[in-house]
Amino acid sequence: MENVPQYSVHDFVLAVEPPGDGNPFLSRVTASFEHESGLKITDVPGFYDGGDRYIVRFAPNRPGKWTGVVSSDRPALDGRELDAVECVAAETCAVRGVIGIDPRNSRRLAWEDGTPFVLLGFECDWLFSYHQRNPDDCARRLDRLLERGFNCIVMNIYAHTGFSRAEHRPDDERPSCEECIYGPPDMYVFGGTNEEPDHSRLNVDFFRDYDAMMALLHERGIVAHIMIQVQNKKVNWPARRSVEDDLYWSYVVARYQAFGNVVWDIGKECFYFFKETGGHDYTLDRIELVRRNDAYHHLVTAHDPAGHGPGTVCEVDEACDFVSDQIHVGDCGVYNREAIAKQRALPQPYLNIEYGYEEGAEQLKTYRGGTTAEWQSVLKWTWSIYAAGAYACYYYCNTAWDLVKFDPEPEGWARYAHLRRFLSSLPFNGMAPANDMVDRGFCLASPGDTYFVFLCDGGDVELDLSAVPGRADERSETRWDGVTVGALWLDIFTGEEIEQEVTPAGFRTRFENPLPRRDTPCAVRVGC
Repeated sequence: MENVPQYSVHDFVLAVEPPGDGNPFLSRVTASFEHESGLKITDVPGFYDGGDRYIVRFAPNRPGKWTGVVSSDRPALDGRELDAVECVAAETCAVRGVIGIDPRNSRRLAWEDGTPFVLLGFECDWLFSYHQRNPDDCARRLDRLLERGFNCIVMNIYAHTGFSRAEHRPDDERPSCEECIYGPPDMYVFGGTNEEPDHSRLNVDFFRDYDAMMALLHERGIVAHIMIQVQNKKVNWPARRSVEDDLYWSYVVARYQAFGNVVWDIGKECFYFFKETGGHDYTLDRIELVRRNDAYHHLVTAHDPAGHGPGTVCEVDEACDFVSDQIHVGDCGVYNREAIAKQRALPQPYLNIEYGYEEGAEQLKTYRGGTTAEWQSVLKWTWSIYAAGAYACYYYCNTAWDLVKFDPEPEGWARYAHLRRFLSSLPFNGMAPANDMVDRGFCLASPGDTYFVFLCDGGDVELDLSAVPGRADERSETRWDGVTVGALWLDIFTGEEIEQEVTPAGFRTRFENPLPRRDTPCAVRVGC
């Protein structure tokens, strides 16, 4: 009996002659698994992997013996019993099951085993294509991103061309680094070519390479925020709701649902669906298709489904497990208020993708928007979002679209390691926005326990510490004689930290900034 580590991915390969007169991609193959305790994982879809191979991809979530049986419209597969496997303790704690909603706080994320997950995203839409060409280099770059604090990659299944190609540049402009441009990719996702596609077939070689990339992310515990479609990258997609369209969507879900580090995104900038069809029906239909085909119940979202600005919620947002927004305002206060407002409107986690575009260390031809800015501004906006109890996905101009150039490394990346370290020191999932507790800046708090204050412009702050335990005198007023709280000040630009102790003074407890550069953006953690 083969040993399979808990939460790891195990492939059951099913050999059967392909149908002589049919499309092997359309064959129905599923499997149901049962643990020796009686726990079941049912209707796990399999997928065609070329030649005589079908695969059922399985991830056991409980130690012990698992058995499985296949159900199929192929008589040679229907009823076939799978070899039993023994689920053993995981060799690494990088992945802790399926990423989901924290059962203690519907606005926060957590792993299946209950470990909180504080998402810090990095948009690299063309990671799939970069991996096709440079798999070893891709692994090294992922390690670097982890070191810089990022633990989630927002990426496409497939995109074709972007804004970095030579045909999009003026003749007198210095050409971009051509070897760093990944559109069109080396492999097409369907049969044929993007110009002459065969949508009735998937390119198995494309997906085998995608498998290897997913394995790199999984073993590192990096969440793969997979955008299943993208509408503005010149992809020749199948007709909406056609057999070929459904085949593509169900195939992607079948092939990658065993990876616990996956979250599904219906598509990059889903407002294109809305513009094309005049409504949200197609997006809502795709959400239901994904859920029907996902035996592991991963989170489903839809990036920017309506293309609205701040303060708006649409029916797709309500149907999703968490909100994936795209709000460009270039102002710390508005980013913070918007994140708070969205969480107030919907009891879901909130993620702002593409809130700002950090300038490249080299000025290469790529997409630029109204919030393209230097690293200092983007970093401040990022901190403002987390101070609202929300999540952010960072965008670097030279690695986001079809341009993937990690060197030279931009100055901003090292500063995100400071953010990761700071967030990891907080009981983030147990904290809530509390800007009324400070006289300036933004506050996230678990009153009486931990406070997180972000000051975009540095300086001092008054914090309401009325909830800190003290002693009551004869007039039932709280006194804090002999009580102190610890404060850690962090310069978010340099990473310099200074600790201080303060005696609470109730509603107006004053904290004086001890950092050498008092006017630099800073964060304060107060622990009681």
